[in-house]
Amino acid sequence: MHTIKKILAKKPYQKLIRYTLVGGCTTLISFGVYWFLYKWIQLDPNLSNMVSILCAVIFAYIANKIFVFKSKCKTFQELIIEIFNFFSSRIITILVEISGVFFLYTYLKINPMLSKIIVNGVVLILNYLLSQYIVFKNT
Repeated sequence: MHTIKKILAKKPYQKLIRYTLVGGCTTLISFGVYWFLYKWIQLDPNLSNMVSILCAVIFAYIANKIFVFKSKCKTFQELIIEIFNFFSSRIITILVEISGVFFLYTYLKINPMLSKIIVNGVVLILNYLLSQYIVFKNT
């Protein structure tokens, strides 16, 4: 047990734990918005998915910047570059998520929520790697 605490006390693991917590909140926002729009507003599952992703990405940038990577931009230009890099990297994973859910739901006839869960696992891993090595690489 002492060894586990020692390992988790190291900076990379602390960042991973914070990322996991923020990722969990981001996932809850994404699923909550998706569920609300799909189930209660009765929007098309694909449109509900797109709106839920947008809400989650905005939350994810703010939470990752402040709590996970503790990024401090010294100039306005650095902030703009960071925002651009974050949203650019998320465009990649948004396309993976939208096309993944679309494919699973439309062609494989998998339940919309299950489709979202399956694709979300892949997206979470991609988001961490892109954030760690591209967006917030100087933190």
